[in-house]
Formats: sequence, C-alpha cells, structure tokens
Amino acid sequence: MDDARLPESEPSGALVPPPAHPPTALATAAPLPPRRRPDDALDARGFVVRVMDRALDALDRAGDSIASAVGLR
Repeated sequence: MDDARLPESEPSGALVPPPAHPPTALATAAPLPPRRRPDDALDARGFVVRVMDRALDALDRAGDSIASAVGLR
C-alpha cells in the first residue's frame, strides 16, 4: 500500500530524492510588430467621421423626402 507511494531510492543507498531538473524554456527572438504612426489613428478617425457624416446626411435626405411626400413640409 504505502510502498507504492515511496520514491525509488538512490543506487548508493542515500534516502534523498534524485534532483529534479526543471523544464528548459527556449527563448527565441520574435519579430517586433510594426509601429503605427500617430497620424494613422487620425486618418482612421477621420475616415469614420466622414462615413458617419455621409450616412447621417443620407438619412436626413430620406427623412426630408418622406416628410415632403406626406405633406408635413
């Protein structure tokens, strides 16, 4: 019962467990991600603003045409 749980003894008869060797981690050089220019964020933000402006202008025109067709204006 308990004999199955005991570690193997050293061949020299010492009652210390064999030294544990930790796993070896391999380090490799990873390529650095490309750096973004600060104006990239401004370009992206400007693009989003232009898209939103155009979408809202189209909705405004659609609302105006519906209002004029119904006779609200």
